[in-house]
Amino acid sequence: MALSVHIKKKLKDFELAVDFDMEEGIVGFLGSSGCGKSMTLKCIAGIETPDEGSIVLDGEVLFDKKAGIDLSPQKRKVGYLFQNYALFPHMTVRQNIEAGLEASGKSKQEKKDIVERLLEQFHIKELENSYPVRISGGQQQRAALARMMAAEPKFLLLDEPFSALDTYLKEKLMQEMMTYLSQFKKGVIMVSHSRDEVYQMCTDTAIMHQGILETVGKTKEIFDNPGTVNAARLTGCKNISKADKLSESEIYASEWDIKLTFPEYIKIPSNLTHVGIRAHEIRPVKFSDIDNNTSIKLNMVDCQLKRISEAPFEMYLILENKSGKSTSPLWWKVTKKEWKEIGETVPETVELPVEKVILLQH
Repeated sequence: MALSVHIKKKLKDFELAVDFDMEEGIVGFLGSSGCGKSMTLKCIAGIETPDEGSIVLDGEVLFDKKAGIDLSPQKRKVGYLFQNYALFPHMTVRQNIEAGLEASGKSKQEKKDIVERLLEQFHIKELENSYPVRISGGQQQRAALARMMAAEPKFLLLDEPFSALDTYLKEKLMQEMMTYLSQFKKGVIMVSHSRDEVYQMCTDTAIMHQGILETVGKTKEIFDNPGTVNAARLTGCKNISKADKLSESEIYASEWDIKLTFPEYIKIPSNLTHVGIRAHEIRPVKFSDIDNNTSIKLNMVDCQLKRISEAPFEMYLILENKSGKSTSPLWWKVTKKEWKEIGETVPETVELPVEKVILLQH
């Protein structure tokens, strides 16, 4: 199921300019609030109209400004799951699902059979006569999914489907959603603020910034090598510094006041502007190891503790360079098991392993 989107739309603070093509699979749109993620979905669904460009789904033109084509949402066969699920409050769960079949042209018996199947599939049979206000957030989500599937969509758009749920319920429903989507076997776009949701659910990831798809690629590859400062932040990198390339093997991270030396197999790009390292990749230095391995002497920083905080399963330490210069702190995350192994003591020196350093451009 191929989707081609090449559109522009003038918004209040910037111009939405989206260009991408996708086949089957789940693409996660990751970006900050107001960057144009939801607007992109609304343009694909036909709820909003682009100023120019085209949208083509499986060879059918949904929108083409030059050709004067702009199919209504009902004719696009695109399922849209809103953040708040948008169930009709005056209708029961059964009636909501039946509403998804209104324009299907199916017989009364066919519609009844479909509704029964969906009530069973989404485990909401016992709720069929309940109104949305009387059911939980998770039950509302399942009812909204059932209504969406009743229309037999060719493509699905999920707009932050877990944002209204508490943590426990979200994790449970994410697993259910992945089961439903694996059965759908067509194209899906999911908008999210959560890197965890995108990493777990999406085959591909698109990083969006100020109306532009900045980076698009396989999810694991994007997280391993985000490429840009914005993508690094959105994928959870807390430690980012401006950087200057000193030579083919050396970088100076100015905001940390650290010189990083790289082996020959790591190529430093000429357009480098920043470096990053994820909080869990920083390593405490044992001076006994230095005596046995001289290579570990590189890329170390003497540090002091600025702040420490405890999470249920991890410790977060914010470290400062002892150099005396005004520097940005380094966030270091360790599991409680690791914290116990080092004697619950803040190390005097930490290493930034260069194989874990992320090379970035602005």
